[in-house]
Amino acid sequence: MESWSASVSLAVFIGVLACIIAERLPLTIAALLGALLLVFLNVLTLAEAVEYIAQSHATLALFFGVMVMVRAFEPTQIFDYLATQMVLLAKGQGKRLLIGIVAITTPICAVLPNATTVMLLAPLIPPMATELGINFVPLLILMVFVANSAGLLTLVGDPATFIVGDAINISFMDYLKSLSLGGAIALGVIVFMLPILFPSIWNRQLDNLNQLPHPKINHPRVLILGGVIAALVLLFFVIGETLPVPVSPATVALVGATLCMLITHQSRIDAVQNVLRDVDWSTLIFFMSTFVLIGGLE
Repeated sequence: MESWSASVSLAVFIGVLACIIAERLPLTIAALLGALLLVFLNVLTLAEAVEYIAQSHATLALFFGVMVMVRAFEPTQIFDYLATQMVLLAKGQGKRLLIGIVAITTPICAVLPNATTVMLLAPLIPPMATELGINFVPLLILMVFVANSAGLLTLVGDPATFIVGDAINISFMDYLKSLSLGGAIALGVIVFMLPILFPSIWNRQLDNLNQLPHPKINHPRVLILGGVIAALVLLFFVIGETLPVPVSPATVALVGATLCMLITHQSRIDAVQNVLRDVDWSTLIFFMSTFVLIGGLE
């Protein structure tokens, strides 16, 4: 029986990977079908599947909380504003534009899950590149490079980093001391390689800056409150686990998300239902399904 279960688990896992690689199914559907197949074939009971998900509750809680925080303040147009400022500060020089993408993306991806950050910033790149008369694809590729490298700077910057860190029980500060240098080196290499990777943009003088859209920040008071909450969340990411009563990054993220939803509701800039609807449930379900698939292999 154990041999049969092991064979089925391995076959399902390989089948899910094959579907994802071949793009036969969206990765969330492929992983969820694989997880449910293990339950249906009694390789795992539903209770055991839920238990494997529960073992990784910190990862799910962290990314749910951060997704809610980011989405709650989207009506302020802060990300649109930052992207525009990034282009304006370049003053028409391609090299400054590339360095600006690195400068804007790095701090955000260091403290927010990089997938969430890219989803917010990436849609702003094509229209701006069109206005400036350059190809947007290299700019998106650069943003992905930077997001993945900046995610290595902190424990919470990348899903994989947090999953591994949570498994070996490493604290936020221990990660900064021991492993952040790897992310810094990766970013340094990217900056050094910019003239080589993107020579046409690096050497270009861009025109038509006056034609760029100039989005304004909406609801500045709400944004200030959100900034205070974000600062406190970052502070407790760093010191939370050293307090007399330790507070995990996942708990901090959930508290921050709740406060952000409270402010959003009280200020009436958006409905809480809209905030929760726009959470990246696809990614969260993919993670949960993957935890079940790995549990079947175990």
